[in-house]
Amino acid sequence: MKRILAISLLLSVFMGSPVVSFAEEKTEPSGSGIVIDVVIIRPLGLASLVIGAGVFVIALPFTIPSGSVKVSAKKLIAEPFNFTFTRPVGAEMPY
Repeated sequence: MKRILAISLLLSVFMGSPVVSFAEEKTEPSGSGIVIDVVIIRPLGLASLVIGAGVFVIALPFTIPSGSVKVSAKKLIAEPFNFTFTRPVGAEMPY
């Protein structure tokens, strides 16, 4: 039993370790990646933009006195807008 546990722990360490890459390859997005982006990801980005704009308006009475209107506008409106409308179609997600 200890041997199986040791082997499984060893495998999980090696399988979970990141692979170091020195050259970054620029690959074009696949057709399925573009379809998923346009059909699923972009509408979710648009929904997050609409919800973020609503939350921004609701949060204005709290952000104006604290001086954090620009930060909340950037996080709730600008970033979802850029993710939805300015990111290339099929591009990798900017996590």
